[in-house]
Amino acid sequence: MPKTISFHNGTSWSRGHNIRDERYTSNQEHIEKSLSKQNVIIRDVPVRQAYEEIFGQAVQEYNSRQKRKDRKIDCYYDKIKHDKRKHPVYECIVQIGDKNDTGNSAELEKQALIRFTEEWEQRNPKLYLIGAYIHADEPNGTVHLHCDYIPVAECSKGMRIQNSYDRALKQQGFKSENIHQTAQIAWQEREREALTAICRDFFIDAQHSQGIGKGRKYLTPQEYRRAKDEQQAKIDEELQPLKDELSEYKQLDVSEKAFSVDEKKVPFNKTRISVPTEDLEKLKKQAKAYRVNLPEMQTLRSRKEELDKKENELNERSRCLGEQERQLEKDKSTLKINYLTVKEMYNRQHNINKLLEQSELCVSTLTSENNSLNHTIEKQNKTIHELQEQVSKIQTALRGAYESLTNVTKAIGMLKYSDNEYKTSLTEQQSRLIDAIANYSERLANMEGYSDLSEDIRTHVGISSEIQDELKELMPKKKSRGMSL
Repeated sequence: MPKTISFHNGTSWSRGHNIRDERYTSNQEHIEKSLSKQNVIIRDVPVRQAYEEIFGQAVQEYNSRQKRKDRKIDCYYDKIKHDKRKHPVYECIVQIGDKNDTGNSAELEKQALIRFTEEWEQRNPKLYLIGAYIHADEPNGTVHLHCDYIPVAECSKGMRIQNSYDRALKQQGFKSENIHQTAQIAWQEREREALTAICRDFFIDAQHSQGIGKGRKYLTPQEYRRAKDEQQAKIDEELQPLKDELSEYKQLDVSEKAFSVDEKKVPFNKTRISVPTEDLEKLKKQAKAYRVNLPEMQTLRSRKEELDKKENELNERSRCLGEQERQLEKDKSTLKINYLTVKEMYNRQHNINKLLEQSELCVSTLTSENNSLNHTIEKQNKTIHELQEQVSKIQTALRGAYESLTNVTKAIGMLKYSDNEYKTSLTEQQSRLIDAIANYSERLANMEGYSDLSEDIRTHVGISSEIQDELKELMPKKKSRGMSL
């Protein structure tokens, strides 16, 4: 069964957790400290340092153009950190398989995740990678990768480059089509496909989970809420300029109450009234202000109509989202039934796979033991052969030694038993010594299995050719006759 690639993207991140700082991990029981040596830190740049490297020059350029001190940016990281609509760092967690089919001892999967990180910049030039950490020290988990990154987008207003997630994805070619296919979902799908291709290079049988329009009909609740929040943020972003412009006119009072004056009837005249001079002046000023501000008020009304239209669109979108949310709730029960069915089938398949793995493990163990035994036998046979060669050499040397002993004994025997010039008169003790040497040599050769040498000692006396050669060397040299000059 192919391994499933998991890819989760969010805004929660912790460098202390990722680098296994004890101040953060001392109370995290799911981490086994003795296994932390298996972790791999591919890249690790502190966030403030990263912001200075990325945005430092752009901040200086922006501040140099500002005449008002309150418009200058002291620290861009702090500015983003306190912006409710932005996040300083984003993090994705990537995993190949699970603890049942991968686990922590997975060297090929580690190498695939390292390749995925090395090719990040090539795939994501607008998502600046500041941290990449492979964890393999969670006993109940699986080897996985944390990628921390900062979105960097080119902008025409304000700083020339800014932290903007939507713009960064758009500048990488991703855009939102609908709630089921947002720019973020499209990007995540591309990243899964990239990791799947890398797995094929490492001969890892893996497949990425299918997205909307590619096998799945509905979003998960997490994807739905994320897409809804993304769409809401986009609508708010579109409405914000109109709201800001509208706020400029809030102080302008054009109501009837603003032009009220005290009225008094003129005595003896039913058609005329009297107005105090100061009220008349006030009325004139307000009328003049009204005429001066009339174009702006007309623009305001036009903007107000646009705002109302946008708000109506927002209400319509909210209504559609509400209907989709209700539909999602209706489908939960069906999905739950399907999930239980699939889970039961998966458990059965898992049990079968487990039995197959156990069988393969037994076969592998027996094969390994057999190979080890054959290797041991081969090693022992080689040792035996070497010992046999050594024994053969020793036997040859021993035979040579006894042949030498035989020759010496036979040569000594000539002092007593020969009929040539080597026979000499011996004392009784010398005679017994020669016989004792002959008897000892004969018995020793017979005990060691050299019966032929024993028989030769008993029946023959004489000088061997080797001893004769030695005698010739000892004989005096004859002097040559001649005249000396």
